[in-house]
Order: sequence, then structure tokens, then C-alpha cells
Amino acid sequence: MDNAYLISGDVYLSEVVQAVVAQSGRAISGISGPAAQVEATKSILGLSNRTTQLDESEILFSLALPDLQIPQALASAKVQCRLPHPDELELLTEWCVAYNVEALGQIETTSSHPACRLVIEARQATATHWVLVAGDTLVAYSAFNASLPDIVQIGGVWTPPELRGKGYAKSVVAGSLLNARSLLVKRAILFTGDNNQAAQAVYRGIGFLPTGEKYGLVLFKETSKF
Repeated sequence: MDNAYLISGDVYLSEVVQAVVAQSGRAISGISGPAAQVEATKSILGLSNRTTQLDESEILFSLALPDLQIPQALASAKVQCRLPHPDELELLTEWCVAYNVEALGQIETTSSHPACRLVIEARQATATHWVLVAGDTLVAYSAFNASLPDIVQIGGVWTPPELRGKGYAKSVVAGSLLNARSLLVKRAILFTGDNNQAAQAVYRGIGFLPTGEKYGLVLFKETSKF
């Protein structure tokens, strides 16, 4: 099984990276962490020249949930945010594939659909993803990539291209965070590309602010075994 590694820490970085990779026994599909440490890790592992499907600098955004700004469409119930129904998982699987191609630079293959189906089913089992509904139509999606009792990380936000520009992304993220806030979660974070102005505007629109920290995200086209 391959793996994407999250790194953090300047002290003994080389020793820590090599020990973690050796301990996991997994191939490396990607690296994420503070930008400078991602570059250093690529060098430590001899991956600086490895072909990537994604290699970008990302901004860390943070929001204290008491400061969450609720979009008017959500507040007025013009749209509703809820957990997906079982019969909607096939559509969400298709959205997951599309997200991976557009946002992560993946190439769609015969394994894309089964892999995404496993992701969607896992999120369904743990109630960590949401859909936005306008009338009877699903119009947007958001998930928690990670969660702790007091903090969640937003990920996988997707609106089909033909439905963009209507504020749906703001509403689905805000709706998911209203749910988290009701469970006493205090903060949310997310990462978005340094050059992705549209996404940054969405998140600022519901109260997220950049922390000033730059992170790197590298996904390799081919996994590397060590």
C-alpha cells in the first residue's frame, strides 16, 4: 500500500524522515507539511527529480467557529446542508473522481472509481461528509479530512463546474461547520493553493483567515518504495 507522508519539525528531520519511511514499509505517493521541510524531505529521500502530478505551495487558513459567518442562502433555508443519503453515494463517488482529477492532478483510470468509492463509504460510516441541496438537487459537497474533539480540517470541497458561482461552496462548508460547532468543536482549518484566488475568496467569505504559514503538497505520478 502506498502512503502520503505528513512532516513537521526541523530537529533531526533527516533521521525522523528516514525512520518513519522505514517503519511504515509503504511506498511514498506524496509529501505534505511546511513548505521548506517538504523540499528538504524530497532531497533526503532522493525524490527531488521525481515526476509529480501536483507540486504546489498552499496557504493554511484557520477559523474560530464562534466567528463562522453563515451565508444568507443557508440561514434562510434556501439551501440545506445535510449528511448524504445512501442512494447518493454513487454520485458522490463520481464527484470524488472529478475532484481528484481537477484538484489533485490525477489521471482517471479503471481504479479511480473503486478507490473513491472506498473513500466515500468511509466518510459515510463516520458521518464526516456533507452535501448541499437546492430543491431536490445535490449542488455541492464538503468533508472533514481529519478531526479531533476541538478541531476539524476541511477537505474535498466540490461543486460541479456548471453550478459554480452561486455561493454553494460557502454554504456547504458553513453547514458542515455548524454541525461541528454543535458538537463543541472550536476551530476549523483548511489548506488551499497559493494561486487559487477563487477558493480563497470562498473561505474568506465565511470567516477563514490565512495564518501566514506556507505549506507544501507534493503528489508523485509514480510511487517510490524504500
